[in-house]
Amino acid sequence: MSGISSAVRHQTMASFLPILVRTESYNIDWHQFKKSATDEELLRFTNGVLDSFWRLEKAINQVKSIKLDAEICQKEMKELAKWGLAAYRRFFEDERSRQIIEGRCKMMGSETPAPTFISERVLFPWEVLYAGDNYQEANPEMFWGLRYTPARILTPEKDISRFLAERTTPLDMMFCLHHGLREAHKNEWLQIQKLIRSLQNSRCSLLSAVGKLTGIESGENLLDYFIEANHNILHFACHCLSEQLEVDTLLFSMLKDEGQEGEPLVIQLGTIAFILVKEDKQFQCQPLVFLNACQSAGGTDALRKTFNLPQMFIKRGAEAVIATACPVPDRFAAAFAQQFYTFFIEKQMTIGEALQATRKYFIEEYNNPLGLAYGLYSPAYYRLTQPLATVGVAS
Repeated sequence: MSGISSAVRHQTMASFLPILVRTESYNIDWHQFKKSATDEELLRFTNGVLDSFWRLEKAINQVKSIKLDAEICQKEMKELAKWGLAAYRRFFEDERSRQIIEGRCKMMGSETPAPTFISERVLFPWEVLYAGDNYQEANPEMFWGLRYTPARILTPEKDISRFLAERTTPLDMMFCLHHGLREAHKNEWLQIQKLIRSLQNSRCSLLSAVGKLTGIESGENLLDYFIEANHNILHFACHCLSEQLEVDTLLFSMLKDEGQEGEPLVIQLGTIAFILVKEDKQFQCQPLVFLNACQSAGGTDALRKTFNLPQMFIKRGAEAVIATACPVPDRFAAAFAQQFYTFFIEKQMTIGEALQATRKYFIEEYNNPLGLAYGLYSPAYYRLTQPLATVGVAS
């Protein structure tokens, strides 16, 4: 597998390759094809992928390290390739659809292609699609999440032109963590804070009961605050529960100020909160939202395919959302987020390129393919830019 620096190329809006998915068909631009793969088949393939992710989670917890044995990595890469190839061949059963995708990607030249699935439903972890001929080879370059910068748009009614392509610094991040996550508190928060503050006039705040946040005790109250606030990045390093609470719900802490006694209040921010908050309220700062929590993209049941946290954030005006397809160990989640922001902020990659490079980084450096569980729920070409310097005019 080639090095990260040589693999990442410049990416613009021209990289956008829309795949519009309907109930019985899908379109690649104006070309329409029958949707051969049923929801039941895609669910079976998804569960196979999730089983592999869960084994990786277990291996990380057993060795207490994000670095895995090469044999474990290769074994699970083969499993992921098997289900990814099955999904690829069934979904794109018509050979013409594969040829069109390959042809369009070649036409992009130096661009990193961004095949983008446009559908209200989350049907499969598209990063795991495998375009190789033999899954036993488990060639990393054949996984879509390593070959391209796949993305999803869960709001088909929102045209691509209405998504923000660039975010101008300075940054204002609100970091929401659960006080019980040791790695998030010890490493993730400190390293990301340092990276954000390296940018001129940028801020990184830890969610705590101070200032305007004093007295907030519910997810609805906090969502109201987020909508009106100036934060252009919301980062959640927390738990995400679904089965226990019936709907996807983030659990994180309203930390106490120094000197305050007692346990921090745990806030529950679930999909229901987005319904209860006034309908016409939209995020004022159109933030990037990183849901670095277990299976924050939603479960595989029928409800969560259309009623999930990424979709709720996007409908409220978030411009970019990153979420996970499975439970992710605290130590891996912390390391993945740190490396992603390094590529996204320091190396000035697009959000799609940064995710792609981070997935490659953990395979190359740590024999760990769990980065394929991280998916993008907005256009891949979203990026940060520096404000134009003010140039004085000589009198």
